[in-house]
Amino acid sequence: MFSFGSRLAGALLVLMWAATAHAATLRIGSWDHASRDMLSLTSEAVLARAYAELKQPVEFVDLPIRRAMTMLLAEELDGNVYRVAELAAQQPTLYRVETPINMTEVRVYALDSRARPANWSQLGDLRVGYLRGVLLIERNLTSTVRRVEANSQADMFRMLQRNMIDVALAVEPAQSPPHPTAVASGIQRLDSVLAQTPLHHYLLARHRDIGVRLNTVLQRMQVSGELDAIRARVLRQLH
Repeated sequence: MFSFGSRLAGALLVLMWAATAHAATLRIGSWDHASRDMLSLTSEAVLARAYAELKQPVEFVDLPIRRAMTMLLAEELDGNVYRVAELAAQQPTLYRVETPINMTEVRVYALDSRARPANWSQLGDLRVGYLRGVLLIERNLTSTVRRVEANSQADMFRMLQRNMIDVALAVEPAQSPPHPTAVASGIQRLDSVLAQTPLHHYLLARHRDIGVRLNTVLQRMQVSGELDAIRARVLRQLH
């Protein structure tokens, strides 16, 4: 004969299973899939693994980077794959998952070896191409820079080849090899790193409970080295 406690525990297990089985899919804004963007794809791989452990279905929606933010703030998406840490202070309707899912570097690409800026100020009055909507770049460019926005990284590298810009700025996973599209086009990545910053996954504030549980999983993955292993595997596949 089963005790009341065992019957209650069984009922709770059934309820937990039912909640998981019917969990609504989270729609997460991502970007630049067509260019096989290293930062987006490595970040998605990390999140896919972490959400799978929570048995929480997710869908990564490929959008222009600015539209992904606009749709998130309008609550037409449940999250964005990554954003900089500072966004949380500016947007109280969003929830930042505390464990970074990636570390990004701003790298400089050029065809002309004479253009070798080592920091933001050395960009001077160069024509600088970058992916539209990347706040990490937009907020650091000086007023003298001639800004040229690109719709994708592939578009940005095409502009560099056609002499429409002097240098291209790309956000990439830290310590990653040069972008394969640039390498195939004979474009050089310079040694300088203009910025390095952690990136965080963002959800709508109403998904805070999911975000807290996700952070616990990401913390464990970080300590075990699984985060680094996933990112390294994806980078190998892309190259």
